[in-house]
Amino acid sequence: MAIQSISEIAECLKDGLQALERQDRNKIRDYASRDLKGSVYIDKCLERHYPNAPRWDYVLGYKDQIYYVEVHPADNTRKVRELAAKLGWLKQWRNHSAPSLEDLEHRSTYHWISTGRTTSSVKRGKYRQILAKNGIRGPIAVLRIDDVS
Repeated sequence: MAIQSISEIAECLKDGLQALERQDRNKIRDYASRDLKGSVYIDKCLERHYPNAPRWDYVLGYKDQIYYVEVHPADNTRKVRELAAKLGWLKQWRNHSAPSLEDLEHRSTYHWISTGRTTSSVKRGKYRQILAKNGIRGPIAVLRIDDVS
């Protein structure tokens, strides 16, 4: 996996979904465990290096795809901008510190899994456009990996 070549997070690589917190692991479904390449809890792993950054939560490999997953409340429209800022940070970090992941951008997807209820306005109008412009899918309650195209 490309992560093994990234000094800042290589030590945080875990088998399957083991890097995800238990409550977050339950939000990812419909996958063949033998096809999971591994996962990293980016937020926790990089907290010491970037304590004030809006860090993204997770990255995981499944089959030949890279899934970036953010588990975050979706209870008001401010959260859309928070997600966009997190994605901006992730891409900047990846460009600077993780070129092996940057090279896999064409095989990457970005997913927002909501915690709790999702306000309908988050999925409408300009907020939906902000998410789409940034390539963020969601917010959704559960990520069904094999349904991602």
